[in-house]
Amino acid sequence: MEQIITEFIRSWGYAAIAILILFENILPFIPSEIILTFAGLLSEKSDLSIPVLFIISTVASFFGILILYYISRLVSEQRLYRFVDKYGKWIKLRGKDVAKANDWFKHYGAWAVLICRFIPVLRVLITIPAGINRMNIVKFMFLSLLGTTIWNFLLIYLGKLLSGSWDVLMNALHTYSFIMYIILFIIVVYIIYHLLKSRRV
Repeated sequence: MEQIITEFIRSWGYAAIAILILFENILPFIPSEIILTFAGLLSEKSDLSIPVLFIISTVASFFGILILYYISRLVSEQRLYRFVDKYGKWIKLRGKDVAKANDWFKHYGAWAVLICRFIPVLRVLITIPAGINRMNIVKFMFLSLLGTTIWNFLLIYLGKLLSGSWDVLMNALHTYSFIMYIILFIIVVYIIYHLLKSRRV
């Protein structure tokens, strides 16, 4: 995927950045780390401008986040619980387990939205519970754009700064992603453990 993304950006420039970042905020398997760092790198070797890259990536992020948020709002909590009760049995998950997770989000959702914007995959997925729980749109977009703006700027600037060390940069980003995935796995295991423990009580 890395090669496909970089060739697309090399060929289409700003348009590629806009399209990729829009979909990156809807589909979690599109890596913004590669998109924006490569864009930053190209700013040193082409006529791509850092300020324009920053503006385009931020605007595209705004629309991508907004689209996924409103798609997620179409799923009501009760519909989600019924779906989990019907199909979640295969992984021993029940509607009321998801309800507990939703209750947690309602209490700590603001922090979760902001922090998750710096974690690959989760930065996209966090929009789904925000939409399902109908988190205040102004608050959600403010926190999302705050985190996303910082994330976009850092990645673009890193690409520019390390334009002569692309392999080193990619290795560092892959290491960062790997560490985040391990932390995420530990958190998921911890949550599942406590859900199963509370079920036995």
